[in-house]
Amino acid sequence: MQSKNEWIFLAMASTIVFLIVLVFSCGQYCLAEQRVRQLQFPANCSVGSLMAVREKSDMYIAYKLGVLADAHGVVRVPAGTQIEFCPSGNFFKHPECLTKLPRDAFEFIEVRFLSMSDDEDTLCDRAISQLNHISALKGMDLDRSDASDAGLSKLGPMPELLTISACESRVTGTCLPKLLSCKKLSRIRLSNVSVDNESLASLKDFAQLQRLSLIRCELSQKGIEHVSKCANLRVLDLDHNHHLDDKAVPLLLRLTKLKSLCLLRTGISVQGLEQLSKLHLQEIRLPKPFSSYQPSERLRISQAFPGIGFGNNKKPAVDAFTKTIFAPITR
Repeated sequence: MQSKNEWIFLAMASTIVFLIVLVFSCGQYCLAEQRVRQLQFPANCSVGSLMAVREKSDMYIAYKLGVLADAHGVVRVPAGTQIEFCPSGNFFKHPECLTKLPRDAFEFIEVRFLSMSDDEDTLCDRAISQLNHISALKGMDLDRSDASDAGLSKLGPMPELLTISACESRVTGTCLPKLLSCKKLSRIRLSNVSVDNESLASLKDFAQLQRLSLIRCELSQKGIEHVSKCANLRVLDLDHNHHLDDKAVPLLLRLTKLKSLCLLRTGISVQGLEQLSKLHLQEIRLPKPFSSYQPSERLRISQAFPGIGFGNNKKPAVDAFTKTIFAPITR
């Protein structure tokens, strides 16, 4: 019969073996997560480029670090590197090349395709519908492209998708009900499009939505009513929606988690701004430059938002939208 000390020794040995196995298993898991990716692109031509990028939670698009490789032949992506695929014109002729890539081939994609002839009109949407093969995709930058609601409606479930930006595109929002299977979608940006205000009713069903940008979208009172039901919004940009006035204020006050609000070139008055101070915002972009208000109005605004320095003359930062608008057009 084994002694008490022997039992203790066996128990300790078993515990040590268990811990070694656990550590080894965790190590293997981490290595799997940080593995080198091998991507098989067409061998006969390049279909674009791969950029090393860094994801930033305060941006709708990924921050580019530099070109990693040409999307041609076999490409090995270093472990732990996040990449953005920037397709060329060849890709839109042969988007089926994505079927030969693993689901986590790249984290982001930048689409800049604009049709130059009638026979190219459907190429952009056809390519977007093929992106469901890259189901680990995190972000889609469709700014200044031929992307439309028809293409996005065919995207299918994208369980890791966090952000969609479609400025200067043909996206109006009618695709939103078809995107509800993208459960993690937290950032949506539309700008310079004729938004379908009724379709914005689906926004409330994106449980993770925290950042919403609807700039120059002809947003109506009905549209802002739908936006007001997005309970988890932290950042809302409504710049250049001229139809918005003080009637929108009670609706905006429903967004109790809001921290940043942009209202440039809207019709909201000083009295409306004073009401919005109930939101305890950390940042607000006024309907017009602070210096253009009357002295008495500037005082009222400053008192309504005491933690925000409107009077400083700091040079405004160039935001991601401005960079996108003035960037060179490529195909």
